[in-house]
Formats: sequence, structure tokens, C-alpha cells
Amino acid sequence: GFIVTNPNCSTSGIAMALKPLHDAFGVEAVVAVTMQAVSGAGYPGVPALDIIGNVLPYIPGEEEKIAREARLLLGTVRNGAQEPTDFRLSAHANRVPVIDGHTICLSIGLKKHPGLEHVRAILRDFRAPDTVAALPSAPARPITLRNEDDRPQPRRDCEAEAGMTVTVGRVRPDQIFDVRMVVLVHNTLRGAAGGAVLNGELLVAQGYVS
Repeated sequence: GFIVTNPNCSTSGIAMALKPLHDAFGVEAVVAVTMQAVSGAGYPGVPALDIIGNVLPYIPGEEEKIAREARLLLGTVRNGAQEPTDFRLSAHANRVPVIDGHTICLSIGLKKHPGLEHVRAILRDFRAPDTVAALPSAPARPITLRNEDDRPQPRRDCEAEAGMTVTVGRVRPDQIFDVRMVVLVHNTLRGAAGGAVLNGELLVAQGYVS
């Protein structure tokens, strides 16, 4: 037998946004700043007097998990063991007064240096492998690319594709790295319950579970 686990709910969005870029250009370094919804803290969650009208700039263990798990998810399996990819990732994790939807600002250094329209095209055209795309809970587009200056927003975008797509917007040049963008993931759907259901559907489709 084996154990299948979900990644950290912020990492789900980060890894999804990085996956097509890593495949196409190679990711070299990432700075990730998360603005994480209160539902990610579970029940009973964050005390109201701590979070209303406030930002908590520390979530225990979160920054370490993001850095570790993103490299694992985008790594390889060799001789039955996971090998993390070699890019560097620095994370800042913040809790904000939003109900659902983790927003992540990414600055990304790439091994190749594509034009901005090439980056947008890679994100826009990314699709899941056929085995995943056919699953009942899989979204038609794993990544939804927005072109508006003020999107994505948790209130407007986190329910897209039943909460299972990762929404990317504000793709623009970065003065230190190559590109920066804003990523939104529904933390309790794509990042948690829906991601677990999708894992289960894949296990059934591949014959591991009947």
C-alpha cells in the first residue's frame, strides 16, 4: 500500500502556476508572498479580535512547508524516491481577513528568458494530461489567465470552475527576476477537499482503488 497526501493549500496554487513555466523555461528562483484566508486556519480558526481589520504576518510552519513542498511537487521520482527540483524559493506567509481564497504574489526567475507574451501563452494554453483531464472533478482549464489589471480577486474569482481552477493575473515584467504575477487558489476546494477528491478519482482511474 501507500499513503497519498494533499500538499499545503498555498503550495497547490504556487505549484500549479509554476508547473507550465518550469516545463517550458526552467524555474531558477521564486519569491512568494501569500495572503491567506481565515478558512485556511481551520476551526475554530483565528480569533476575531486578531484578524478583523488586521494582517497577521506569521503562520507557524507555513513558509517552510511552501518552500519544501513546491520543490517536491515539481521534482521527479527516481528509483522509487522523490527528488525535489533545484530551484530556490523564499516565502512570506500572511493571514488576512478574507473568508476563502489564498492570494499569492510571485516573482519568478527563469533559466531561459522568454518574452512576456510567450509566458502568457504558456500559462493560457496549459492543460492537464488526458488521464487527469477526464476525471469528474477536473476543471476544463487547470489555470485561468486573467488580463484585467485588478484580477484575480478572492471574492470574484475563487469559485471559478467550481473552485478547482487556479486563477493567474497581473503577469508583468519583474525588475529583479524575469516575471511576476498574482495567483489565486481556493484553499478549501482546490487546496484541500477538492484536491483530495481529485486524488481519489485518479487512484480509481489508474486501478489502484476499486
